[in-house]
Amino acid sequence: MIVTSAVVLPAIAAAIRQVLRDTGREATAIEPAMLLTADLGLDSLDLAQAIVLLERSLGVDPLRTAPASGSRPTIRTVADLVSLYASDTAAVDSGSGTPTKKS
Repeated sequence: MIVTSAVVLPAIAAAIRQVLRDTGREATAIEPAMLLTADLGLDSLDLAQAIVLLERSLGVDPLRTAPASGSRPTIRTVADLVSLYASDTAAVDSGSGTPTKKS
């Protein structure tokens, strides 16, 4: 499955909504600038559950592979998640210029 950045934000919003529903909470709107903890009320377990849902729907877990620097990315906002997944899931094929899923 080819995953583009146009698919990432809706997938992240759906995963966050699912986690909130599963824990008896509701989000009316999920915007890129929203803080995961302060605005949406997610804790570390909620974020882990959302990442599992995203791995299932997008087929990747960008947190599984450590970056070369050994540091983990800072994830504070919905936009941080979008950037993380968009950069990990879509790579431009140098031959055709077509976005393709990374292996």
